[in-house]
Amino acid sequence: MWRLTLRTTLARRARLALTLLAVVLGVTFATGGLVLTDTSGRLLDDQFRTATAGVDLTVRDAVAFDSAMGVEVARDPLPAAVPDRVGAVPGVATARPLVRGQGLLEVAGRPVVPTGASLLASWVPAPVGAFTVRGGRPPVADDEVVIDEDTARSQRIGLGDIVTVRATDTARLRVVGLAGFGDRGGLPNSTVALVTLSSAQRLLRLGSNVSEVAVVAAPGVVPEDLRDRITAAVGPGYEVAPSRDIAAAGAAAARDQLGWLQLVLLALAAAVLLVGAFLIANTFSIVITQRTRELALLRAAGATAGQVLRSVLGEALLVGLTASAAGLGLGVAAATGIRDLARAFGVPLPEGGLVLTPRTVLVAFAVGVLVTVGSAVGPARRAAAVAPVAALRSAAAARTGRVRVVAGALAAAAGLAAIAAVLAADAPVPLLGAAAVAAVVGLALLGPALTPALVRLIGRPLAAAGVPGRLATDSAARTPRRTAATALALALGLALISFMAVLGTSVKSSVRQSYAEVITADHIVESARNEMLGGLSPAVYDRISRLPEVAVASRLRYGHWRDGDATRALTAVDPATLPRVANLHFTAGSLAALTGGGVVLAEQVARDRGLGVGDQLPMTFSRTGTRPLPVVGLLRDGDARALSTDYIISLDTFARLYSEEVDASILIRTADSVDRAGAERAIRAALADTPTAQLRDQAAAVAGRTMMIDQVLGLVTVLLMLAVLIALLGITNTLALSITERTAEIGLLRAVGMTRRQLGWMIRAEAVLVAALASALGIALGGGFALAMVRALGRDVPTVLAVPTGRLLIVVAVALTAGLLAGLLPARRAARLDVLAAIGTP
Repeated sequence: MWRLTLRTTLARRARLALTLLAVVLGVTFATGGLVLTDTSGRLLDDQFRTATAGVDLTVRDAVAFDSAMGVEVARDPLPAAVPDRVGAVPGVATARPLVRGQGLLEVAGRPVVPTGASLLASWVPAPVGAFTVRGGRPPVADDEVVIDEDTARSQRIGLGDIVTVRATDTARLRVVGLAGFGDRGGLPNSTVALVTLSSAQRLLRLGSNVSEVAVVAAPGVVPEDLRDRITAAVGPGYEVAPSRDIAAAGAAAARDQLGWLQLVLLALAAAVLLVGAFLIANTFSIVITQRTRELALLRAAGATAGQVLRSVLGEALLVGLTASAAGLGLGVAAATGIRDLARAFGVPLPEGGLVLTPRTVLVAFAVGVLVTVGSAVGPARRAAAVAPVAALRSAAAARTGRVRVVAGALAAAAGLAAIAAVLAADAPVPLLGAAAVAAVVGLALLGPALTPALVRLIGRPLAAAGVPGRLATDSAARTPRRTAATALALALGLALISFMAVLGTSVKSSVRQSYAEVITADHIVESARNEMLGGLSPAVYDRISRLPEVAVASRLRYGHWRDGDATRALTAVDPATLPRVANLHFTAGSLAALTGGGVVLAEQVARDRGLGVGDQLPMTFSRTGTRPLPVVGLLRDGDARALSTDYIISLDTFARLYSEEVDASILIRTADSVDRAGAERAIRAALADTPTAQLRDQAAAVAGRTMMIDQVLGLVTVLLMLAVLIALLGITNTLALSITERTAEIGLLRAVGMTRRQLGWMIRAEAVLVAALASALGIALGGGFALAMVRALGRDVPTVLAVPTGRLLIVVAVALTAGLLAGLLPARRAARLDVLAAIGTP
């Protein structure tokens, strides 16, 4: 039987080609996602290890936590006496003071704005320093700078050129060297400017203070013992950490920013494999139906039901193993393409060689084999049930059993009940996931029973167009199980696209509406790079607030704090000026009460925590540890959304709790006597020396806040097209296989006068009909769950439903066009059948 299985599979390899392709694409997606995230993690680990390779210990200001939401927290600088005290500890071979901060490069009057950091640091020679000079020499004078090779190459900077470095202060410096980082020409997606220690201190206005001290232990000294000595010498206000721990923490913080991408890729891989599973099950079901006589003859010749079952599953196993091997190889190659695609949507990932781990290999084969064999179990059991007498008669058409209908109705009812619970009660939003599973199961089970009526309803325009359209509608309705499975595979892909489109558009519309209702400023100044914690120097606010054209300027800052094991964000505002550029609605307390050092909460957060005005909220800050802040006001949820967080403190309180000194937004109200154009000219002139500061109107400010949504939505939509492609291949596969089954019917149609052109249109119309059915189901399913999600989110934050009608119509048009193209090959094959031979086919 195993030899027969192998020969049968090889003899019908064309029949299984598209099934094989579906599994290959699913495994490719899953493998590519794992390879990409493993590679990014390894590269980030290598990058941070390189940065601390020559250092045993690092002395920094002590903080309560190192990073939050993927961003390392700022630390206070160290007094000038600390490096000397560290250097005097017995066992210290080297104690190098380091200074680092942000310093934007400007070349020939043009700012160089990378997607990552603009690093300004003091030069430290190897082995303590991670950078090595590869051309020229290190900086020795305060007017000299070393640039990383990557930036020098991309910006055509040569030795002797003059560049401008903009930090807290600005300086024009002469390039005296080009540096590399490890075996690379610089840091990924960043620019690096290395200057003397005194120059870095001056540009960052640190005086004689430093950022940290890099310590190298003397030969024979154990770093752990030296750490205890240094801690005793400098006191508890400073952190003495092994370089490997700092490297690991930095890499972990960087990986946190990419965590969402891994979840997206794995979720999409699951969607692709689910669509592929429908295609595989449908293909094997059709094949088993076509092989009824062959399997019955095997039973008549002595094969047992178990042998037939193992034969069909063996065929699926061969397909799964072959597809897994091919998908693994393609997944490694696809990782590079996904990385380029992510970069095109504004998600920078580190460059470097790809990493293939044993875990990825095991996952590829496990996924490919399990999906293929699992999808073939149902058809294999039906094959094993074929009676020997079936070889003597034609197979009866499959019927939809009552048990299947009842089970489908119960699954659909469970899904609807879960949705109702989320919408009407306080049921958790994740319950929608269970509702989605129940809905898909219900559709899969009820599909054959519902398909005939749906096909005839959707196919009315085709039926009215002529005989080919009527025949196409009848053919699709006559095989409801096949049509339902093929349409549902495509519907799942379209449902995911519709869900993302409606949810993304609704969130963006809600942010836009909240911002427009609350923020009354005439202009907004923000960083062009949309940094999480801001990016505007305080000098920008100083210049703008002094303009005669500006009546009031109010700035916002953002910070992170720890809430138990969770990390949350807060907004810092000026209570005196914010009411003049924002329309805030308090349900209790007031904004003015923030001057006393308290916190304002969004109304929903206060309800969830059981807090009111006068209660204390313990908040843990990296710089000061845990501080209880009194609740002084409750703000309407939509107003809190416009200010970006659910927790608001004053700028004065922020200064006591945080080391960061950058603004995120400056809200501007112009003077009554100044027209808009004149105010814009004056503000732009004030921003001339700050290339990253951008003047925006409300639409641009909202676009900056929703940019991440656009990036994720665009990336996910493009990747979901792979699932749609697999489903379209399923239409081609199903129709191609059905041609064999309908050979006699096609021959008869040709014999009674149907032309090849009409026959081709009939097959293509059937493909379009399946695509239309899938579009209706997919958009209804995706849009319905998006509506439920929006309503559920609206319990906490006001969220409006916004349906992107134009985008959904484009999705339908693309699906129908693709369905038409999917029917080309089957139509061509049908049109080429010999009429006499087709009529004689049993």
